[in-house]
Amino acid sequence: MATFPSLAPRTRSLSLGDIPQQIYAGTSGGEVRFKQGSSYIAQQLTLGYEYLTESEAQQLLDHYAGQQGSLVPFDVSAEVWGGYTTPPVSSLSYQWRYTGPFDVGIAAPRRYNITIELETVPI
Repeated sequence: MATFPSLAPRTRSLSLGDIPQQIYAGTSGGEVRFKQGSSYIAQQLTLGYEYLTESEAQQLLDHYAGQQGSLVPFDVSAEVWGGYTTPPVSSLSYQWRYTGPFDVGIAAPRRYNITIELETVPI
């Protein structure tokens, strides 16, 4: 298992997801919810990188290829959570995987912009 590259993102957005549940709607319009697990699902992390050098962009591309796209989950590096004393998503409970392929944009000669979307995988 390869850890996500140690590159600090310029932007970071986290969606905390929800506890898995089954919802039953009654004929009167009322709802009953049944908890189906104790781990959050569908947590998403969007990382924005700007003005990366070619070697930095290649680290991200190589990691994506090494994880076989969204197939193999991985841990994220501490640099991803830069600024947090305690990361909001525990690496003891979750790993991450890519939600799909990402685009590489050219920002300037030999500088690249990349936005990556990740989702949690309960361990």
